[in-house]
Amino acid sequence: GVMLIGQAVISLTNIIDQFFAAHLGTGAIASLGYATRILALLLGLGAMAIGRATLPVFSAAHIKGPSHVRHLVRRWAGLMFVVGAIALTIGWWLAPWAVALLFERGAFTPANTSEVAHVLRYGLLQVPLYFAASVMVAHVASQRNYSLLTVLGGVGLLVKTTFSALFASRYGLPGLMLSTLFLYLANAALLFWHLGYAKR
Repeated sequence: GVMLIGQAVISLTNIIDQFFAAHLGTGAIASLGYATRILALLLGLGAMAIGRATLPVFSAAHIKGPSHVRHLVRRWAGLMFVVGAIALTIGWWLAPWAVALLFERGAFTPANTSEVAHVLRYGLLQVPLYFAASVMVAHVASQRNYSLLTVLGGVGLLVKTTFSALFASRYGLPGLMLSTLFLYLANAALLFWHLGYAKR
């Protein structure tokens, strides 16, 4: 139940994006939606792969003691950050091509492709932090520390709302993507703090 509350809270970030995008002019919600679909596919595949790979590893590693688990978490988080950075680099380069391939037909013009690819590129900045944080979330889940996951949802919602209000009017749709980047940055910082605090 606690974990469901946390998931419900963090899912409100999509509503926040829609709310601020609605004030950015005609077509803003549609452009955000197209970019978010591609980004959600990448993040979803990454999170599923990371969760399936790490959860049994962390669960089994608890037998060897907390220090061994922390070492594994740091190593995997660093590795996934690097993988995310590679995905960011490739995705940044392929963004216009991917958007055109998936959506450019009918009323979706090359100008729309350019706009959506621009938004998508800012969204891809989230990927390295998201992948690294996913490793640490898997570790927290293996400990059944659902209260921390709920706290992450609340902190994420607060950070997302604050930076969306600051960035949306100044940077437009890229600002909304950057606000999500700060959400993952805050969550990653909290998870790293918890990882260090768990030594005591």
